[in-house]
Amino acid sequence: MPVFAYRARTAAGRAEHGLVDADSVRTAWQQLRARGIFPTALDPSAAAGDERVAAAERAAATRELAALVAAGVPIADALEGVAADATDPALGRALTRVRARLREGATLADALGACPRAFPPLYRELVRAGEASGALAPVLERLARDGAAAVERRTKVRAALVYPAVMVGTTSLVLAFLLVWVVPQVTSLLADTGQTPPLATRALVLGAAALRATWWLWAAVAALGALAARRWYATPAGRRAIDGLALRAPVAGRLVAATAEARIARVLATMLGHGIPLDQALGLAARTAGNLRVADGLARVRDEVRRGGALAPALAGHGLFGAGLGRLVATGERTGGLAGAFEHAADAQDARVDRAIAGATALVEPVLVVLMGGAVLVLVLAILVPILTLDPLGGAR
Repeated sequence: MPVFAYRARTAAGRAEHGLVDADSVRTAWQQLRARGIFPTALDPSAAAGDERVAAAERAAATRELAALVAAGVPIADALEGVAADATDPALGRALTRVRARLREGATLADALGACPRAFPPLYRELVRAGEASGALAPVLERLARDGAAAVERRTKVRAALVYPAVMVGTTSLVLAFLLVWVVPQVTSLLADTGQTPPLATRALVLGAAALRATWWLWAAVAALGALAARRWYATPAGRRAIDGLALRAPVAGRLVAATAEARIARVLATMLGHGIPLDQALGLAARTAGNLRVADGLARVRDEVRRGGALAPALAGHGLFGAGLGRLVATGERTGGLAGAFEHAADAQDARVDRAIAGATALVEPVLVVLMGGAVLVLVLAILVPILTLDPLGGAR
């Protein structure tokens, strides 16, 4: 069924725009008129395309959709209601396209495939499992809960980085002010008195002069380096190298590994709990790991399981989940409760992530205080010492 992008006016004269699915332009026009909207333009070509949707918006829409489906609302009507309530225009357009595909006879999972950037593969596969098992509402509720939890974890990480970022930025501004404004004043003062400044002050003056003369060169080098690093990271080899360094970092490595393992465990728990085969679940979990090195390890675990190997030893052999959680997975494998085992493993890894964030924050803050404070202190002393020892009669004290 075609989807039309429209521009319209309400009865009050307010401009509106959005999408509407209809059999023809005339039907689309009638649908909009029935809603009290008077279209000024209907364009089927402008409705094509796929846009990325914020994870928080997708989680909120999924929760609303789960509630409507659980209440017995037909899925097409539920999608229409959620699309109308969406605060993100990209999400509203994606849901309208999904509803149009659904009305053409596609399953919900296949209809979601019309917007792969808005609804990632894991999302679509879980919806497919929910449709096949007749448990679509619980699956949607689980997707909403897991999506909200992932957003909360990212928020925690960003919040933990706010204080260090503010400290580095503030200290950099102070240092720049001292170098750009104060140092030239001190240099001029010392030149007028004819006194020889201390070695530290002379080095500072030369460094400040060189920085003022070549700052554009350093800025260009930094910009080109960042661009080259970004392009290299976009390649498989570059991403593997950087993701490997992230895992080996002294403090951040534990946080990166714990975050990836928590995501994997949560994905496996959700998928296995809704009847998706282990082989397929491992493949999708690898694509959502967030770290290419971890994903490679999980792909090798999948290969071993395909060859008939046990899951727990394969995970341990590739350094995933550690000994304690490996025993938990082994117990779930023996008892047929793998979904529950991974659920507990995900909870444990989430707690580990929280501890890692707290530990990293507690370590980074004092280190930054010492480093930034030390840099400011050295700079201030190099400026104040010659001023305090200045002899107004022209001689050194």
